Amino acid sequence: MMLKFSCPLALGAILALSCAMAFAQVPDPQFSAAVQQLQQRNFAQAVGLAQNALAKTPKDCRWLTLRGMALNGSGRQQEALASFQHAAEYCPKYLPALEGMAQIQYAQRSPQAIATLEHILALRPGDETTHAMLAALYWQKNDCEHALEHFAEGGQIVENDPTAQSEYGLCLLETGKAQQAEELFQRAVQRGDSSLARMRFAYAAWKNKDNARALDALSPLVRTGPPNAMALRLAAQIAEDKGDTADAVKWLREAILAEPKNPDAYLTFSNIAFAHSSYQVGIDMLNAGITQLPSDARLYLARGVLLVPLGEYEKAIADFERAHKLAPELSLAEDAIGMMSSEKHNTAAALEMFRSQSQQHPHDALLQYLYAEALSQGNEGAQQTTEAIAALKRAVAIEPDYRPAHDLLSVLYLRANDLPSAVRHAEIALKLDPNDDTAVYQEILAYRRMGAKERVEPLVARLKQIKAEQQSRRVKALLVEAPSP
Repeated sequence: MMLKFSCPLALGAILALSCAMAFAQVPDPQFSAAVQQLQQRNFAQAVGLAQNALAKTPKDCRWLTLRGMALNGSGRQQEALASFQHAAEYCPKYLPALEGMAQIQYAQRSPQAIATLEHILALRPGDETTHAMLAALYWQKNDCEHALEHFAEGGQIVENDPTAQSEYGLCLLETGKAQQAEELFQRAVQRGDSSLARMRFAYAAWKNKDNARALDALSPLVRTGPPNAMALRLAAQIAEDKGDTADAVKWLREAILAEPKNPDAYLTFSNIAFAHSSYQVGIDMLNAGITQLPSDARLYLARGVLLVPLGEYEKAIADFERAHKLAPELSLAEDAIGMMSSEKHNTAAALEMFRSQSQQHPHDALLQYLYAEALSQGNEGAQQTTEAIAALKRAVAIEPDYRPAHDLLSVLYLRANDLPSAVRHAEIALKLDPNDDTAVYQEILAYRRMGAKERVEPLVARLKQIKAEQQSRRVKALLVEAPSP
């Protein structure tokens, strides 16, 4: 669940005050009476007075703005917005109308809100409220680069708003400014200690390579009190990074006991088991996880990975098949077969087994893909590349929408210097998943070789955006969606 946005301050009250001040300067008894009705929250009467006046002077920005405020106060937001927009059309620099527009657009998360607020900022530079609102909207768009500019100018509005502080810190993390994020989240812990504040501080310290400080921040959550599964998982990752595998394993076991139906701890445990060649220990834990979560494809994939170095290829294939049936979009290239390229594994035996299986099951798309992936991890000779491409062609003929196969075809066609084919399969993969970073990267490489520089720049920008969104999801999954105590 995304963080709930909150307006940095009661903009409606500020608008009412600013408009009343502006209106008070006008020697017009009828207008003064309408302002008084507005201030007394007699919105229907204020609307009536405004309508009468606008019948005579339909382009009067003051009356259009007052009517917009009265309509908004009575819950008629769309009519209010239209009235503010008319006022701004006739008087582009009239701040009360622009602020009224901004209030409604901000509340509705309208795409036009940013343009309106930028216009206000141009007329009133340095306004902290406007900066804070823009920061929140850019955060909503996952545009941390622009959000950070406005968070930094938000002054006390940002400093005193817990939501804005959280978003500011998370944007710092997403853009690699871990030290600044650590300092900000440390202040948050000092202002009001909570498990979520501590986890954010610990995560930032970890990303700042300050592992001891990170674990110290998590200590109250993992060593005393009721078990906090998210804190335990985070502490385990930091401990493993620090070289303290014993504590990492201990905390992961506690996290699994606290939340037996959360797959994250099982997957982290399997990664540690693989890194330390404790394959059977990892398999045993994944077996327990599959008992709890029999439909989670990632658990079968992880178990298959651990079965490979034990030479249990048939069982590994069965797990890969099961993962594929549960989540056909799940790519095995990075997580599974890529691990076979490690020198400590018998890749020749694995390759022979996949060749045999692909021949025995020519209509199984996954086995054709696995065989191609195993071939691609070899010495990259022309013959192996040709065989791998042929296997992948069979895979996509059986399953035309199997995106990982198109990704790998793009990689191999690039290796074979067949650039048009590399681009074609990358484009197919992107139609299946517009956020496929592998496909975008292959297109960049292909167009660079073709000398099509005009195609490269927008793809580089797109790849940067995808990577930023991936980082944003990782941070938010750990630190935003965590339940506050």
